[in-house]
Amino acid sequence: MSEVSNSNFADSLRWERNKVDTTDSNQNGQAMTQEDFFSLLTTQLAAQDPTKPTDNDQMISQMTQFTMADGISGLSSQFEEFTSAFNSFMSDSQAQQTSNKALQASSMVGREVLVASEEAALYQFSEEQFAMGGQLAFDNSMNDIKLTIRDEGGKHVATVDLGAATEGPIQFAWDGKNESGEQLPAALYKISATGIDANSGEKVSLATSTYSRVDSVRFGNGNELTMNLRGLGSFAMDEIIEVAP
Repeated sequence: MSEVSNSNFADSLRWERNKVDTTDSNQNGQAMTQEDFFSLLTTQLAAQDPTKPTDNDQMISQMTQFTMADGISGLSSQFEEFTSAFNSFMSDSQAQQTSNKALQASSMVGREVLVASEEAALYQFSEEQFAMGGQLAFDNSMNDIKLTIRDEGGKHVATVDLGAATEGPIQFAWDGKNESGEQLPAALYKISATGIDANSGEKVSLATSTYSRVDSVRFGNGNELTMNLRGLGSFAMDEIIEVAP
């Protein structure tokens, strides 16, 4: 009885040790590697019935499927690494772009810029010197080009005759005097322009833009950069047509 008991005890120790080894193996290597697959395949071939050998097509199919699965797994891992690196690059790139924008914007403060607008400011530079400046844009040759100026209430105050031009854009300037020659105050005025198309003879509206000074810049939502133009309000960097020398 003693021998049987010792034998059972020894067998139980071997069983416990094997269970621990199996558990450790499962925990340390849950995924079958390519080496494991070929080891199992070799064992399968060695243990096959000589009278019924494994079909070559079936064996090749198994090898192909495992190779494809292993390749897809590796490709997925590489793609994740690429995605992580790309996202990091884009984050750094956006930060660099924001920094460059801020630097560029800071250099714009105090500069005169041209923006598309249907309003323009009449500035007073001295006791007797007033001026408004801008551009009229068009493609075809134009005759009888006129700039019409109205006050904030919409009342007509002046017309500037600009003659003819073979191509646009052309500059305009107004000294702030009305039709009677009286000096009007520095303020924001409404502007519009027309011309006679030299090809069709039709009267057409022309696009207006005006110069203003950049008083300040700021970042809004999503790092959107805007500039505060004197007398005109906020404009985006992309809306600047020209920076005066």
